[in-house]
Amino acid sequence: MIARTQKPLTFRPRLVLAFSDTARAALTARHFRRLGWEVHQAASGPEARRLAHALRPQAVLLDVDLRGESGWLTCAKLTLDTADFKVVLLTDLVTPQKEDYADTVGAAAIVCRGAALPTLAGEVHETVLQTAG
Repeated sequence: MIARTQKPLTFRPRLVLAFSDTARAALTARHFRRLGWEVHQAASGPEARRLAHALRPQAVLLDVDLRGESGWLTCAKLTLDTADFKVVLLTDLVTPQKEDYADTVGAAAIVCRGAALPTLAGEVHETVLQTAG
């Protein structure tokens, strides 16, 4: 389990996640809940932004291929609004160009969509620990 290899969180972190694949979203949400996260799912970029503003999560996990408004644009809007939002983007393949673009839109990290759930959770966990100080 990922929590054994990392510093434990001293609080119950909140996560907003928005995926294009609802089955993967459900699996991911369940995995994070088992790790002690409070998870809120969104079906679109605008909904993810509304939830993020209302709930002030420690992390926002966005698929770059969201319907209507891409995860890239959603990330940019969130991070321009408030630098406090730590956004992790999911993409089909992580390339140097996508890493640069993720930096441009203010993402804290970018991860391959096909990564194992413990790997994804580890990336999000590290993002939160960096901000928790």
